[in-house]
Amino acid sequence: MNNKKILLTGFEPFLGEPINPSQILLENIKRDLTFNDQVHTLLLPVSFAKAPRLVAAAMAMQTYDVVLMLGQAGGRKNICLERVGLNWNETERPDEDGSTPVRGSISPEAPAALFTAAPVEQWMQLLKEHQIPVEISLSAGGYVCNNVYFRTLQVLGSSPGTVACFIHVPYLPEQAEGKAERPASMELETMLKAVKTILRSILEGP
Repeated sequence: MNNKKILLTGFEPFLGEPINPSQILLENIKRDLTFNDQVHTLLLPVSFAKAPRLVAAAMAMQTYDVVLMLGQAGGRKNICLERVGLNWNETERPDEDGSTPVRGSISPEAPAALFTAAPVEQWMQLLKEHQIPVEISLSAGGYVCNNVYFRTLQVLGSSPGTVACFIHVPYLPEQAEGKAERPASMELETMLKAVKTILRSILEGP
């Protein structure tokens, strides 16, 4: 493996869910000693105000080659590699601080969208080779996930050597149980295989 450093983030549970698969994935990676020195983990609150600041603070303290962010997207059936961070908040659901942002631009002076420089096509093909359901998504939503993604891509505008990508994962099967019309879900083992495959690709690549 090379000497690359990766910041891996996930979120705490939100909107009444007792668990968040991104947090569980983060905990699994943190316990995996093969990634210990090169992958730093950061658990984020589902907060429009706090989450972007925590990521920016971590990036200010350490130079990372890749910032990989994980989040839950209930209802999706695939691993979603997010290509775009939209300069837009739009939700009627408050975050875990009880705050609901006004619908509109995250940063009025910034572009309408920022695109990741991460090799999402390459990662998609790699996951497909491992029989992992995956797609490239053009919308990270209008909630905290997209907000922190856009703000992180903004910060990286002054750090051209670093790339960031947001990855949405579906519900776990136990989350889908009992919900109306039982939404799509994915086994933790499959999600973990996807995250580890991408991490290894980064660390073993040029």
